[in-house]
Formats: sequence, structure tokens, C-alpha cells
Amino acid sequence: MTLQVFFTSFFTYLTMLPAAVLCLAPIQNHFRFKRSHAYFAAAGLITLLAVVCSFAENYFSLYFNSLYLIVVALLFIIYHKSLTLHISQSMGVFVLVVAFYSFLVNFSIVFDAIRFPDRHLVDFSLSASIFQLALGTAFAAIAYHPMAKYGSFLLEHLQQVQIWIVSILVSFIFFLFNLRMVIHHYSTLHTNLVGVAYFTVMPMMFVLFSLLCVIFYFIVNALVKKAAIEDRNHILEMQEKQYESLQSYIAADTKARHDFRQTIYALTELSDEKDYPAIAEYLHRYRDTLPTKETTDFCNDHAVNALLNHYLQKAQISDIHTDMKVMLPETNHIDSIDLCSIVGNILDNAITACCDIPKDDRFIHMIISEEQNHELYIAISNSYSGKLKRKGDRYFSTHKGGNGIGLISIAATAERYGGTAYFSHDDEVFYSDVMLVNTPVWRATSDLR
Repeated sequence: MTLQVFFTSFFTYLTMLPAAVLCLAPIQNHFRFKRSHAYFAAAGLITLLAVVCSFAENYFSLYFNSLYLIVVALLFIIYHKSLTLHISQSMGVFVLVVAFYSFLVNFSIVFDAIRFPDRHLVDFSLSASIFQLALGTAFAAIAYHPMAKYGSFLLEHLQQVQIWIVSILVSFIFFLFNLRMVIHHYSTLHTNLVGVAYFTVMPMMFVLFSLLCVIFYFIVNALVKKAAIEDRNHILEMQEKQYESLQSYIAADTKARHDFRQTIYALTELSDEKDYPAIAEYLHRYRDTLPTKETTDFCNDHAVNALLNHYLQKAQISDIHTDMKVMLPETNHIDSIDLCSIVGNILDNAITACCDIPKDDRFIHMIISEEQNHELYIAISNSYSGKLKRKGDRYFSTHKGGNGIGLISIAATAERYGGTAYFSHDDEVFYSDVMLVNTPVWRATSDLR
């Protein structure tokens, strides 16, 4: 094994380093530890693997593709375990980057085939491996900002596992295409019009894959905006219902106050006649005519108030005992839509869970209050059947069609406000604890996103 052969393999493996940087770009808010530590750890690990694999490949005559796939699989496992993302999301990012770099590998092989038309892929040159590393580094430098900006948007807002799986399949198809297009005998590229066809198809497929990524982003962006509009419309509908209830109450109250003068006259006459049984009967009948307020004033935030009244009515219809205490701060920097999204998702899950158990055991306790350091806490506990679907830290719905996306959405929203979302359970009670940082800084950050 010569130094040239060793460095040829080393630089080829080292191309995984800029690829790793691209994989880390969109997940800035999803590390299990400090981001700077992740970059240093990735650089050290990949460099070490490049040295070990280069030595093993040449000293033990191991097949490059097999060794490379093992290393890629190992890196993905480490990558996923280092993140708080669902595996569909981490795999979506990882396979996307792998698919793009498979194009760069083929471009490097073409570079080698042009320089050495009589060689084979097994004779991959040192200059070609350096070209591959340089090309991968340049691509990472160009794509880093779009990946960090738009990729992080997708990870924050796209929680549907099925859509991520589709994106993985598309990326994998392009990866397989590149595997199929690998030139093993360089002379093939110089035969008839093969080279012309190759130089036409490969750039077109690279552009097509890039366009699909852009289209995918815009579709998701449109879906996110549509969902936000639907959430706002839903809250407005609840506010409208609350407004109608209040108007009905005000009208009935106005009529009662208008009629109260006649009541005073009647009670005065009965009092003068000392007809006390008649007075008692009159008062009982009058009490039954007084209007009953149909809504509860939980807080001054009209959207949150409407949402809580909506779910309170649903809970009452389902015979669920509710205890709700809401103490929002006078200055609230958390967007009403985000707050309603968190509380609504939790209460919706809680009501669904309570309906699976006997009526006497159904309860929901909720407290929303601001504690020290301007942190808004949302603590909700509810009874449930004791049956759960759980994988790692993630809970799944036990009902048909449910996927636990609501809890992922809650966690994503909490992270945008510099907070946390923690879910736990015992044999009879499910606990949801959410903390949000109630400061203008986090509000501004969330608005930008």
C-alpha cells in the first residue's frame, strides 16, 4: 500500500465531512447537546473513520462500496441518536444529502474518465478524489444557507410522517439512479455518443432533483400557511359562538333589568298586604326567569377564552369533570394562535382519552400561569384508560387514524419560544407540561420563522 493509494481512499472518504455539515445545517434547534460540540464531534469522527477505512480497504483488500455503505449506515445511526427529531425527519435530511452527493461522485468519476480514458473505476486516481472533495466542499458552501434556512423551516412545520417518507423515497430513487449511472469502464464514455448522452442526462437529472426540492418546499410552505389560516378561522368561529352567547346573555339580562321595575311594584303590593307566601312563590318564579351565562371568563385573551369555552362545553357534554385555572400575564408576548394550538391539541387529546373510561373516572385539570423569569407554564393532567402506544420519548395515538402528530407540533412550538414540552404518565393519569419563554425576543424570533 503506497501513500498515493492511501490518500486516494482517504480523500474519497473525507468527502463525507462536507456532506455531514449539510446534514447538520437544518437541525440547529434539535441537537441533544451543544451545536458546536456536534460539529467538532462530526469532524473528528469522520476524519478518524476516513483514516481507519482507508487503511482497512487497502491493507485487507476490502471492497470499497461495501465498506462505504457500512460507514454511511453507522453515521446515520449516530446522526439520528444525536437529535430530538423523529426518524422520518432525520432520515429525510440524511438521504437527501446522500442523493445530492451521489451526483457529485458521478461527476468526479467523469472527471477521472476524461483524464484517463483507458482506466477503470477501480483505478480511481488521487487527483479525482481531491476533485471530489473540492466539489463536495464547494457544494456544501453553496447549499449550506438554503439548507439551514429552508430545511429548518420544513423540520419545524412539517410533522406528517407520511410526507417525509415520500420525500425519502424520491431521494432514494435519485440515489439508485446515480448508482446505475456509475461508469466502471472509462472507455465506455468515449464510445459513440455515450459521452454526449451522459453529459446531457446527468446535469438534467441534477437540475430536476434540485427543482423537486424547491417545489417540495413551496408546497409545504403553502400547506403550512393554509393550516395557519384554518387555525385562525377555527378560533374566529369559536369567538363568534362565544360572542353570540354573550349577546344572548346581554339581551336576556337587559330584559330582566327592564322587567325588574314591575317586579318591585308587585313585591311592594304583596308586602303591603303582608301576603308572605305569595311573596315567596313570586320570588321563586322570578329566580327561574333570570338569564344564565353560558360562557366563562377564563382570561382577557379572547382567542384563548373562546378556545377554552369550546373545550369546556365538549368536556361537559362528555361528563368530564374539569378544573381550569388560567392566569395569563398582563403582558403576553406569546402569539394567541401558538398558545391556542398548544392548549387545543392537549385538551383535544385529553377529552378523547377520557371518553375511553367510565364517566365517574373522567377528569381534566389545567393550570396556565407565569412563574419566575417570565416563563409561562401550561400543566394539564387527565385520566385515561392506562393503554398507551409509545416508542422512545414519543407517544402515539391509540385510536384509528391517530399518529401522535399533535404532541410533536406542541414540542415544535415550544422550542420556537425557547421552551420545552414534556409528556409523562402513570397507570391512570397522563401529564402534559409545557414551558414557554414569555419575552419579546422569543416572540420576534417565532414571527420571523
